[in-house]
Amino acid sequence: MKPTNSSAKIEDSNKPVRPLFPDLPPSSNAKARRFGRIRSPIWSEHKAKFIQQYLRIFVQITKHGAYVDGFAGPQNDGQVEAWSAELVLKSEPKWLRHFFLCEKSTKGLAALRRLKKSQPIPRDRNGKKLYRNIEIWPGDFNKNVAEILKGGKITQKEAAFCLLDQRMFECHWETVKKLAAYKNEPNKKIELLYFLGVGWLHRSLSGIRYTEKMDKWWGRKDWQQLKTMTHIAIADLMRDRFQKELGYRFAAAYPIYDRENGNRVMYYMIHASDHEDAPTLMVRAHHKAVRSLPKETQEVFQFAKNEETCIPESEGLLQQKF
Repeated sequence: MKPTNSSAKIEDSNKPVRPLFPDLPPSSNAKARRFGRIRSPIWSEHKAKFIQQYLRIFVQITKHGAYVDGFAGPQNDGQVEAWSAELVLKSEPKWLRHFFLCEKSTKGLAALRRLKKSQPIPRDRNGKKLYRNIEIWPGDFNKNVAEILKGGKITQKEAAFCLLDQRMFECHWETVKKLAAYKNEPNKKIELLYFLGVGWLHRSLSGIRYTEKMDKWWGRKDWQQLKTMTHIAIADLMRDRFQKELGYRFAAAYPIYDRENGNRVMYYMIHASDHEDAPTLMVRAHHKAVRSLPKETQEVFQFAKNEETCIPESEGLLQQKF
């Protein structure tokens, strides 16, 4: 189903394909589990590779899936290795079939159209043609998300992953709620990877003139409290909201570092999932991404032992058990 609003007109490639395979099977073991910790930094210039590695493992398990990118345009000109949309489309095996690439800027849309046009015909390792549907959605993702979900192209049983790599305050909390509420039980929720920019958060908050913008981003009226909170406390609060308000079984906040800013934590990458294997897959993806980088980037962090929450001694991984 296509949007009726002309500003939200989509660009479609190939024909819609039938639903793929059943969703991941539920686990028979419901007891709490502990997970390994990420022990090397995720640098901002390598976050796209990290996402690519996770989705590669994700699709090897699901054998199918839909990918939604709410802010899909390239954020760094000339740094192809830092563009998540391109790396995900290139990733093998090509079992992700439905792509919804959303972008508001004219420049970002032009880049996405070139990317879509450049895609080869997807084939499996035996040369058999694979069908893939790529849609580019111009405009505000907060407005388009309802149309994407209402179209029914993401089925209830299809594994789905959504990347919300916002710059700062672009992604409304209501948008996150719509994504989290889309699947009906017993189906697992759309898996989310939400970027929380903390490196310049306090500076940005001090310059806010119109509270409506913050009300939409935070989803509540109490966002003023963030001005006096530490970065790690804000990340933990947001992680907690993904579990308590949105109902995800698992949520963790992974720090993203920036070399050019004195190795400061610039983002927290909040991963929310209903599947109990997701934490393990995320750690595996990180190890694979780090091993492919130069040795000088593979620094090791020492984490404090915490049997209950796996919280490191400084601004590191915030992870909650089931």
